[in-house]
Amino acid sequence: MRVLPKTDADYPPLLLVRTDYRDDDGWQRVLAALDQPWVFDEGDEDNGRLKEDIVQVDDPAWADATPSDVLAALTAPGEEGGEASDECGWPVVFLADHASMEGAEPTLLAVSPDPEEETEPYRIPALETPHEMHCNLAIANMDFDEFGG
Repeated sequence: MRVLPKTDADYPPLLLVRTDYRDDDGWQRVLAALDQPWVFDEGDEDNGRLKEDIVQVDDPAWADATPSDVLAALTAPGEEGGEASDECGWPVVFLADHASMEGAEPTLLAVSPDPEEETEPYRIPALETPHEMHCNLAIANMDFDEFGG
């Protein structure tokens, strides 16, 4: 059964869903890229380095899931029942799909969980960009389409 966590945190962690299980080495390259902090201000007290906490969904039940599958799970009623909701609490969801693990530099598919977002999911570099994107979307500093959609 495909289940994704919801959150009500003011500043939730980064949500990463693995949807391809053909390349474990590729998955490790994605994780290694995400382990690198985003350098946003070298003059800052911590040298401007930020690495978001990550919730990894690494469950083969999500093999070959599409962005639509992920969005449907995020808005499905919870275990206690109730109505489906457009609000899942995540500012962005990243998918590690087959294309993410191809090539020398890993990428992620960025998906907006906002039902009013008109920008289609798009590919971003897995190195630094997910941290920057997640941070700016979580604090409503930028919009989803400003990152390349």
